[in-house]
Amino acid sequence: MANMILMTPSTQRRIIVLTILFLLIGQIALFSATAVMGIKKHSSEFYYVLRQSGCGLVGLVLMWCAYKIPYARWRKLSYPLMGAQIVFLIATHLGPFRHFAYGATRWLKIGPLLFQPSELAKITLSIFFASLLARHKETPLPVRKWITNSLPIALTLLLIFKQPDLGTTTLLVIVLLGMLFISGVRLSYLMTFLGIGSLGFVFSIVHYGWRRKRLFSYLNPWADPQGTGFQAIQSFLSFHSGQLFGTGLGSGNSKLFFLPEVHTDFIFALIGEEAGFVGTMTLLVMFTYFCYLLFKISFSAKDPFGCYLSFGLALSIALQITVNLGGVTGLLPVKGLPLPFISWGRSALIVNLVLMGIILNVLQSSSIISADKEQSC
Repeated sequence: MANMILMTPSTQRRIIVLTILFLLIGQIALFSATAVMGIKKHSSEFYYVLRQSGCGLVGLVLMWCAYKIPYARWRKLSYPLMGAQIVFLIATHLGPFRHFAYGATRWLKIGPLLFQPSELAKITLSIFFASLLARHKETPLPVRKWITNSLPIALTLLLIFKQPDLGTTTLLVIVLLGMLFISGVRLSYLMTFLGIGSLGFVFSIVHYGWRRKRLFSYLNPWADPQGTGFQAIQSFLSFHSGQLFGTGLGSGNSKLFFLPEVHTDFIFALIGEEAGFVGTMTLLVMFTYFCYLLFKISFSAKDPFGCYLSFGLALSIALQITVNLGGVTGLLPVKGLPLPFISWGRSALIVNLVLMGIILNVLQSSSIISADKEQSC
C-alpha cells in the first residue's frame, strides 16, 4: 500500500509531462507539415499551427476543469450526457448547422467554429457504459434492462456509422467490448456483442465498394500505385527516406504535396522522414509507456465505476495510437483516426485532453482513498 501511495504523485506527474511533450512534438511536426500548405492556401505558414495551439490551450483549460470534477459526478450525468450526444449526432444529419466535407457529414458548424460530435462519443459512451456496468456489478441487471439500456448505445453507433465514419464506430465498439471483458460479464453477453459487431463490420466492408478498394489497397498497395495505394506507398517512401537519423526538421519532402493529408492521418510518416528511425522509435516508446500508465490507473481505481470509466478512456487513447501508427506503417488498414495530441484535428485534441483530465481525477481519488487507509492502519 505504501509503495502505491508514494508512486501515485509520480505517476500523475509523468502523465502530465508526457502529455505536454506530445503537444509540443505535435506543434513542431504540424508546423513542419503545414508551413508550405499554409502559405499556398491561406497566405500564412502559421495558419494551421496557430489554430491547433489555440485549441490546445482551450483543451488544457478544460483538462484542468475535468481534473477538478470528482469523477463520480459523471455517473449521475450519464443519461443527460447520452441524450445530448444523440442530439448532436442527429444534428450532423438533419440540423441547420451540419457541415459536409470529404464526402461525410461529421461536423457541426456554428459561425467560424467546427466541431465533430463523434469525437465526444469517446467520453460520453465510456461514461454511460461504465455506469451501466457498475450498476450491474452492484445489482445484477436482467436481460430486459440490458436491452433497454443498450438502445441509446446502438443509436449512437448507428448515427456515427451513417455519417459515414467506420473508423470511429469500430474504435467505440472495441472500447465497449474491452469494458465488458474487464467487468467479468457473462461470456454469452460478450460473444453476442462481438458477433453483432463483427457482422456489422463485415457488412460495412462488403456493401460499400470504396471500402473494399481500401481493404484491397491495404493488402497490396502496389496493385494500384496511382490510386488507392498511392498514400500508403508515399508513406513507406517517407520512412525509407528518413533512414536512421532522418533528413532533419523541416527538410522532409513528403509535405510538399507528395503525401496527401500528411498533417492529419499521416503525420507520423513525416516524423519518420525528418527524425528517422531513432525519432520514431523514441516516440513509440513514449506512447507505450504513456498507455501503460493510463491502464495502471484503471486497475487501482477505488470503485467499479472508476475502474470501468478510466479503462474505457485509456483504451480509447491506446486504440487511436495503435490504429493510426498501424495504418501509416501498413500493418493495419487506414481508418482515418488522428494520432492523439500530434495530428491536426481540433475536436480530437480538445476531447482527448478532457479525457485525460477525467483519468487524472480517477488517479487522484484513488490516491486520496489509499492515503486515508494507510493513515488509519
